[in-house]
Amino acid sequence: MFRTAAGTALLFAAATTAMAAEPAPPVSASKLNNAETARRKLGLYPSYPTVPSIGRVKVAVLDSGFDRIDGKRPYLPKTAEVVEHYDPAFVRQHGLGDPDFQKPFALGEAHGRLMAQIVWAASGGSPFGPKFYLLNANGPTLFRRAVRYAIEQKVDVILFSGTFEGAGNFDGRGPINAAVDDAVAAGIIWVNAAGNAGGAVYNGPVSVDPSGYLTLRAGADPTALRLANRLDENAVTVTLTWNDYRDAEDAGTDKDLDLVVEDWLGRVVGESTLRQVPAGRAAAAGETKNPRERLAFAELPAKPAGEEYRIRVRAKSSNFGPRDRIRILVSSGRPAPVTDPATGKVVIPVELLDASTGGEIYPPADHAGVLAVGDATPQSAVGPTADGRSKPDVVIDDSVARFSNGDESVGSSNAAAYFAGIAAVLRAGEPGLTAGHLRDWVRRLDRGKAVADAKVPPRVLESAPLSPNQVRALRYAANALEEKRLRGERNPEVIVSNPGGAVVLTQKSRSSEPPVPEAGRRGASVHAGWFTPTPRELATLVRGLPGDGSK
Repeated sequence: MFRTAAGTALLFAAATTAMAAEPAPPVSASKLNNAETARRKLGLYPSYPTVPSIGRVKVAVLDSGFDRIDGKRPYLPKTAEVVEHYDPAFVRQHGLGDPDFQKPFALGEAHGRLMAQIVWAASGGSPFGPKFYLLNANGPTLFRRAVRYAIEQKVDVILFSGTFEGAGNFDGRGPINAAVDDAVAAGIIWVNAAGNAGGAVYNGPVSVDPSGYLTLRAGADPTALRLANRLDENAVTVTLTWNDYRDAEDAGTDKDLDLVVEDWLGRVVGESTLRQVPAGRAAAAGETKNPRERLAFAELPAKPAGEEYRIRVRAKSSNFGPRDRIRILVSSGRPAPVTDPATGKVVIPVELLDASTGGEIYPPADHAGVLAVGDATPQSAVGPTADGRSKPDVVIDDSVARFSNGDESVGSSNAAAYFAGIAAVLRAGEPGLTAGHLRDWVRRLDRGKAVADAKVPPRVLESAPLSPNQVRALRYAANALEEKRLRGERNPEVIVSNPGGAVVLTQKSRSSEPPVPEAGRRGASVHAGWFTPTPRELATLVRGLPGDGSK
C-alpha cells in the first residue's frame, strides 16, 4: 500500500482486461549488493540473523524525493507508504502553514528511496518490515509537516539524511529544531546525517576591516578566503550565514552582510546583496528576513593553483558586536574525489583552503536530542556545536553502499541510514530502547579504545594493548586497502578514526617499512566506530539504564 496524501491511500494493482494480454516484461529493481558484508561489519550478523518482530517497528524516512517508488518495483516491503502531499485538514489542525501550499517531490530525486533501501537491508531485508513511511520533506515547511505526520503515526525511528544550511545558529535551536523537539519529546529515536561538510566550512567573528570587509584570516589579503575549483563546468555554491536566527521561522534581522566572490585578479564573479529586514515588516524583492546570503554558480570555471577564487564578506550595517559569528559553507555539485592532472594526486574538486578545524554541524544534526551519525571519511562533518557539544554522536567506520545497478556511494547519509536500520533492529528486540541507551553504548565503545601515551613519538602507533574495536578498525583498514589495490588505485589510502582525530593508513610492500599514520588536517576527536550490542548486551543496556534516556 502506498499513501499519497494524509488519509488517502492508493493500492497499486496490475490492470486486467477481458482479452488475454501478452506477458508483462520482468520488473527490475536495484538492491543493496553489500548488505551482508555491511551487517557483519556493523555487528548485526551473526547476532541478529533474523528479526522476527521487525514488522511492528515503524520507520519514517524524511527526504525531498523518492524517485521510482511506484508500487511496481520491490524496493521496499509492500507495506511502505508514500506521502507527497499533506491533507489540508491535517495542516490546518496542527498549524503547519497555509493549507493550500503544496510542493511536490524534487523531480528525479532518488536519495530518499536509496536511504530507505539501506535501512531495510541493514535491518535484515524482511518482507514483513519495518513499516516504512516515506515523507515529503522538500523544504522547511514540508519538513515540519513530515515530522508532525511521523509523530501522529507513532513511528519508532525517524531518519533524516540531510541538513539545512540556513535554519539556526548551530546551537541546537531554531525553527527546524523546534519541530525536532516535538519528535524527541514523543520518544522517537531521531537519526540524522552529520553532513558532508568536512573541511568545507569557515567559522569566525565579525571583525570589520577599515575597508568595510570582514577580516577572515591572518597574512596577506586578510579579508579573503581562498576557494579552489579544479573542475570546469562545476556547480559550486557558497553560503554565508550569521548567528542572528530566532526560534521562529522568518523572524527577521537588522544585521546585514553581503557575500562577494572574486577571481584572483580581484574581478567580481558573483555577489549576493540581499537586504536583511527586521521583524514587523514583509520582505520585498531583493530583501530577506533571514541572516543568510547565498551564491550558486552553475558552471564555475576551473583555476590552477595560485589563481584560486576569493570569498569576501562586506558589512552593510554597523550593529555587530563581539558575540556575532559568521559561517561560510562551500559545496560542489560533483563532490567525488578526482585525480589532479598536474600532480597525479587524488584531490577533491572544490576546496576551501582556509577552512576552520571543526564546527561543521548544521541543523537538525546539531540538536541535542538527535543522534547525528558520521563516517570515517574527511568529508564527514564534525563538531563542536556553537554551544560546545561534541558531534557526531555515532561514527560508522564504513559507509559504502553498492547497489546492483552499479551505483556506489559513501558519506554520512549512508552512515545514518545504516544506523537507522540498526536502531530499528534494536527497537524490535527491546521496545523500551531510547536514544539515551544508544548514547550509553557509544560511551562504552569509547571506553574500550586504547588511548596512545602522549610520550609516544608522532607517527608511531603503540602495538599493544589493542581494544576489540581497534582490532576491528585495523581489519577493516587492511581489507579496504586491499580492495582499493585490486581496483587498480595507485597509493591507496584509508581514513581510520582514533582518539586524536583521523589518520590516513597507506599500503606498502612487505620489504618496505611498515605503514605509519599521517595526521589528518582536522584534530577534532571522534567516537569509536560503532559495533552493535549482542541481544544479551542490549537487554542489559536497556533494562539497566534509569531515567528517560535524554542524556
